[in-house]
Amino acid sequence: MPLRRRIARRLWQIVFWTRRNQIVKTLAAIFFVALVAATGVTLLEQHINSQFRSVGQGFWWAIVTMTTVGYGDIVPGTTGGRIVAALVMLSGVALVSVFTATVSSLIITNRLKENRGLSKINYRNHIAILGWSPIGARVVSALAEEAIHENRSIVLVNKNDPQVNEHICESYKNLQIKFITGDMTDEVILERANIGYAFSVVILPDESDKNKPASDETTILATLSVKSMNPKVKVIAHILQAANEPHLRRANADQIVLGNKYSGYLLASHVIAPGIPETVDALLEGGGKVGLARMKIPHSLHGKPFSEACSFFKKEYDALLIGFIRQEQGFELVDILSDDYSAIDAFIKSKLESAGKGLAKKSKTDVILNPPADFIVTEDLVAVVIESAQA
Repeated sequence: MPLRRRIARRLWQIVFWTRRNQIVKTLAAIFFVALVAATGVTLLEQHINSQFRSVGQGFWWAIVTMTTVGYGDIVPGTTGGRIVAALVMLSGVALVSVFTATVSSLIITNRLKENRGLSKINYRNHIAILGWSPIGARVVSALAEEAIHENRSIVLVNKNDPQVNEHICESYKNLQIKFITGDMTDEVILERANIGYAFSVVILPDESDKNKPASDETTILATLSVKSMNPKVKVIAHILQAANEPHLRRANADQIVLGNKYSGYLLASHVIAPGIPETVDALLEGGGKVGLARMKIPHSLHGKPFSEACSFFKKEYDALLIGFIRQEQGFELVDILSDDYSAIDAFIKSKLESAGKGLAKKSKTDVILNPPADFIVTEDLVAVVIESAQA
């Protein structure tokens, strides 16, 4: 465990346990004073006052008196008993005030830390979005429906001002969404986001740091940090330069999205194939009348031809079946590392090896679009359809 991570954890434990001990000590003091007062007032009153027949009744009277509730159902009548009562009143006001102040301070401190993105988040099976860029809001919007349907929470990790992140969270009140303020490559910050129990991680080119421009190097380091903490989590990374894709694959990213990858095609299509770019926008922008979606294939279609599957999806869901997705086992990335790989490759390899992680790519997604009419549907496929907004 890195030294700074151990120091941060120790400081947190000291603060947390100090306050917790203060609460425990205050409660213990209240109990002790109440017990001593109950014993004393019972000894002084029991022979002349039938209300104090046992220490239990005396303890009830002491607690009621210390908390200033004052039911008046039990009242000491002797001079000694009243002196004890006076002492109980004074000590009770002081101890209960200390207890109330400590609890209030703890609640307020935790609330302030949460508002600043400094508190530990205990979500599990959640989606973490590391970094922030202009497309961040669109990513959250695209994930919203799935998050609600699957009851998944969303955690943002970036260096935005807390007010900016609060505004983002307020914009999606229907989601369980919280944020952590800090460096997305720092394992202490990632631990606060509970990355070890995340369902998936989306890494964006981080533009939230005003002192440092977005770079693929930061994305690669964030991927390494995430994978070292949770090797099984699915990492989807967005990079800016195609030249950095091999480095990110060696960092064991599961999926890579290259920024502006289709810009040239879409620009040319406006000239040679008008309407195609608008069609792509309609399918991908979200919130429109139609959109791309995955659907499970029922067992009844296994072994049936593609043409029959098309008819089924159109009839049952009013959806247009355009192809299939198949998850295939990937290869070992060490197979593609040669003796002359670059310094960054060597750094990535040493980083993973020091963490005890391999360089295996978990799986590969095979997309089959518009197969022949006699293409046989198998159980390892998932349908890709164009569905209407009403579906």
